[in-house]
Amino acid sequence: MKSLKNWLLVLSVLSCFGCSSPVHEDGRGCAFVSDSIQYRVEFMSEGCVRILSFPEGDTLVTKRLVVDSQKPAFKDYKWKDTGQQLIFSTRELSVVFDKEDAAFTFQEVSTGKLLLKEKEAKKARHFKRSVAGGEQCLEVTQRFVPTDDEAIYGLGQYQNGIMNYRGKSVLLLQANMDIVNPFLISTNGYGILWDNYSSTKFEDTKEGYSFTSEVGDASDYYFVYGKNMDEVVAGYRELTGDVPMFGKWVYGFWQSKERYKSFDELKAVVKEYRKRGIPLDNIVQDWEYWGDKPHWNSLTFHPANFDHPRQVIEELHQQDHVHFMLSVWPGFGPETAVYQSLDSIGALFSEPTWAGYKVFDAYNSAARDIFWQYLKKGLYDMGVDAWWMDATEPSFRDGFTQLKQEERTKSAGNTYLGSFHRYLNTYSLEMLKDFYQRLRAESDQKRIFILTRSAFASQQHYGTAVWSGDVSASWENMHKQLVAGLNLSMSGIPYWTSDTGGFFVTERDAKYPDGLKSNDYKELYSRWFQFSAFTPIFRAHGTNVPREVWQFGEKGTSYYDNQVKYIHLRYRLLPYIYSMSHQVTANNYTLLRGLAMDFTTDTRTFDIDNAYMFGTSLLVRPVFHPQSEEKNISVYLPEHNGKYWYDFWTGKAFEGGREQMQANTLDILPLYVKAGSILPLAEVKQYAMEYPDRELELRIYGGADASFLWYEDEGDSYRYEDGVCSKVPMQWKDSERTLTIGLREGSYPGMPEQVKMRVKLYLPDGAALESKECVYTGREVKIKF
Repeated sequence: MKSLKNWLLVLSVLSCFGCSSPVHEDGRGCAFVSDSIQYRVEFMSEGCVRILSFPEGDTLVTKRLVVDSQKPAFKDYKWKDTGQQLIFSTRELSVVFDKEDAAFTFQEVSTGKLLLKEKEAKKARHFKRSVAGGEQCLEVTQRFVPTDDEAIYGLGQYQNGIMNYRGKSVLLLQANMDIVNPFLISTNGYGILWDNYSSTKFEDTKEGYSFTSEVGDASDYYFVYGKNMDEVVAGYRELTGDVPMFGKWVYGFWQSKERYKSFDELKAVVKEYRKRGIPLDNIVQDWEYWGDKPHWNSLTFHPANFDHPRQVIEELHQQDHVHFMLSVWPGFGPETAVYQSLDSIGALFSEPTWAGYKVFDAYNSAARDIFWQYLKKGLYDMGVDAWWMDATEPSFRDGFTQLKQEERTKSAGNTYLGSFHRYLNTYSLEMLKDFYQRLRAESDQKRIFILTRSAFASQQHYGTAVWSGDVSASWENMHKQLVAGLNLSMSGIPYWTSDTGGFFVTERDAKYPDGLKSNDYKELYSRWFQFSAFTPIFRAHGTNVPREVWQFGEKGTSYYDNQVKYIHLRYRLLPYIYSMSHQVTANNYTLLRGLAMDFTTDTRTFDIDNAYMFGTSLLVRPVFHPQSEEKNISVYLPEHNGKYWYDFWTGKAFEGGREQMQANTLDILPLYVKAGSILPLAEVKQYAMEYPDRELELRIYGGADASFLWYEDEGDSYRYEDGVCSKVPMQWKDSERTLTIGLREGSYPGMPEQVKMRVKLYLPDGAALESKECVYTGREVKIKF
């Protein structure tokens, strides 16, 4: 009888745990079947793993667009079958599949810490047979259970004002002011890249969070582990592509508006900046340089008001020392030659658009060939420096809301790859990936800069920055831009900007019908301008009212002087900003940072949506209310190892871990420097590459050790990829009060042989400011205070 009981027990165990097929290794990973679901586990690196699952017997039809399938397989992993579990592991990450629950759990190997688990009791994934866009497909849901106290960020840019997505939901849909990057990042040391391109809902409830995608053939996601949030972002970029450097000129000031109506008007604006001595690096020509709507986006300049473009652009380069950016659209008017060529191969969508143009099928390589052929001849060969690729959602009609944009895009029918239902969110990626690669093939002498309104995972690899779309002027919308930009940046796409002052001022839901006659609007613009000075791309743009500095008043008036003050500060900070941009490229750094990225142990930072870090040292607190409503501004200064924060303007130190109040003074942006920082400041130039820095002010903010790598190169070309650059390490030892400026590594054409450095030391106790000078020649220098 006892032996019979034992045999029955064995049978019951087999019935629970024998449901998984043998694990099969195929050179790229491990495959097995459990409960009629096919699973694949593919490690991409020590800390990154792909989890793919789909109904047994199904065929995968979606072309994967984000992760390069030709990447060499990562094979340094182990696996074992315990009977109850399948355990896959590297030196950093353990992935456990529970056969009874049909769920994966992710753990940190060194500590055993639980990072994330899928929903248990066979509820982790759900596949529903469906039809979308006329094709059979699956509606796919994937569920996870996070830890109770973690915060979640990323997923792209949305106009919802949400910073931390715990307890929140969001539609991952492209629109005029919404940008999809389906990568979330957690304070618990991981990220999830959801590799689906269709309409998707992210939702976090008490039961956990989930992704539900309208069209798919599998649950396909990448789990990315990191000891901190920077490592997680680095894992995302190692998976999807690193970030090339922009030219130094990109980090200067951009003047733009909707629109300059002739080359004469545009040139006059540039001349006025130079006459007034206001720094400027970039001038932008918005749409309709092509003429009327039937000639929409002809990829040529209309001679009536934009004659001799090559000559004009050369003059802008040689006489005025500015770069020229041009608006280009993905649609074409019926009387353009490019329209006729695209139409001849059936590469135009028939869906109507608001301006009468037709959008081309950027998923079609032959269509991209035609687009490039016309653009190169009509625009690139004229000397255009930078590319404003507008409306890349793509824009048809009513693109200001996600649901309208979705409706119009789906009604356009099928792309070359398949239905828009399946490839809804990836138009900009396909268009700009190809465009970047063609630009790189043309020349290595000029770094590529593309500004666009839409993006997707991996797009950071293709020379793109994004702006937040046609937002309206209001204090609330300004605040929303910060939150939107932070989440996009934390999702791994580092270069972001907004229309300073809002695109719309007097119409739609904007609050200022009197435009520049309204001091209330000028106050908002002043505060938005300050905020923009501390974003990766510093850019003035909009409609309804002009955006040149002098349009807000003359020298000596507060609104004029405020803009000049922050343009000057931006140029003084270029050594810091450019060095940070090098870190973005070399070490997968993030320039625009939610406070949780740097202060994860201070949980008060998790929900802060009104302040951020700009690089390693600067805490920025934009002002989101007029002086009439808010007399004092509260700034939370996070706890950190250096304990103190310094007011940038006064040098006064304050302890972290508490709120700091300061007066709402129009010309003062609340700006704090973290103790344990080295902050380089340069002279104010008229343009970023006017001359190499021969003098620097180094500010040392004491209270903790500090380090900084000062990076310089020739400012343009891709020779930096071959090491044509200089790197100067700087170390501050707080206990010894000693600054070491280390041996310079590398060189570049035009590098100054020596740099005069004025070193200022700030101390927490408010002692008298100390200052010393040295001449740096590339050899190690020690300065002791």
